[in-house]
Amino acid sequence: MSNEPTETVAVLNLTSVAGIVVCFAAAAVALFALPTLERQGISFETAFWMVSAVELVTVLGIIYFILNLHEERG
Repeated sequence: MSNEPTETVAVLNLTSVAGIVVCFAAAAVALFALPTLERQGISFETAFWMVSAVELVTVLGIIYFILNLHEERG
């Protein structure tokens, strides 16, 4: 038997933090992409669904990175 404590420590995963920041930035840029896409000659409906797809991917990315935000080391 050893007298050492076997506590697990939660450590912040910096890769997840960077992923959250990148996904947030991509989502913020996508919000302003709709008028730009319309000026390029794309119809509103097509541009809307393109921006919606980008927003969906960024939300899924943020959820993934939040769920992996802490690592347990023991």
